[in-house]
Amino acid sequence: MNELRKDYFLDRWVIIAENRSNRPQDFAEEKKPKAKKEGKCYFCPGNEGMTPPEICRIGKNDSWTVRCFPNKFPATTPESGRLEENFLTKQPAYGRHEVVVETPTHGESFGDLGVGQIKDVLYVYSERIKDLKKDKRIRYVMVFKNEGTEGGASIGHSHTQIIALSMIPTLIRNEVNASKKYIKENGKCPFCEMVKKEVKGERRIFSDKNFIAFAPFASRFPFEVWIMPKRHARSIELLKDAELHSFAEMLKNVISRLNSILNYPSYNFYLHISPENEDLHFHLEFCPRVSKLGGFELGSDIVINIMPPEVAAKHYRDGI
Repeated sequence: MNELRKDYFLDRWVIIAENRSNRPQDFAEEKKPKAKKEGKCYFCPGNEGMTPPEICRIGKNDSWTVRCFPNKFPATTPESGRLEENFLTKQPAYGRHEVVVETPTHGESFGDLGVGQIKDVLYVYSERIKDLKKDKRIRYVMVFKNEGTEGGASIGHSHTQIIALSMIPTLIRNEVNASKKYIKENGKCPFCEMVKKEVKGERRIFSDKNFIAFAPFASRFPFEVWIMPKRHARSIELLKDAELHSFAEMLKNVISRLNSILNYPSYNFYLHISPENEDLHFHLEFCPRVSKLGGFELGSDIVINIMPPEVAAKHYRDGI
């Protein structure tokens, strides 16, 4: 039976249409894409002078394994100005826009990296968030990855982007407000409640003493996964070393399993961290892009997902 499902605590609905497809083959794309011939790659070793001045790197001597620098074509810029509030409200898009190159090897995907390398990437995310927050005009830092054509990647060399904003995105504000409401009514963090609910349920994919990966109850995307610390932590920079290792291992396992099931599909992932002076439970949302939104979704803001999360979780666990 198809179901209308509501998000755990947000006023967001999906239709789980389980009678339309339960087979991973129905979502399979092409096999792992070959590295695009793009001419000289700005992100490859030896071409560091083709990017804006470096912010930081992980490496020894002249070599590097992870590198961060400003985006050459930024969405936000360090130019301030006044907010103009009227029917057509606007203000300068103040902030920073950075790139984290995750590997020196062109054609190596994020899921191909070892756990230690992924941990280094996560560490750079953490350090950049910490540093960007020092600017009191920055109210939120979004870390996100676009992988593959359908995921919006414009450069083949594996990388993540970081955008620091002078405002709190609407979705994050909605999460904060809904979380506060839930805590006020129930005395418990809704994300901590998710962990307790999902860690023993059929939507659990992987878990250890520090983290859990699960297919969310009202999944918007086929094979969607949330990765969440079991401990109530507001942001990635507050994780202990063992927790950061668990996080890296969990993310590695999820992407590796998805790649084996669907032959390296496009995807996005992004971190939801807590704004300053709020207490949102930090987590990562991983969204494979193996289906397209149609007129119903665009016109109603209700997504039809033809892969039930319970089935998706089983495929992840089984690796098929």
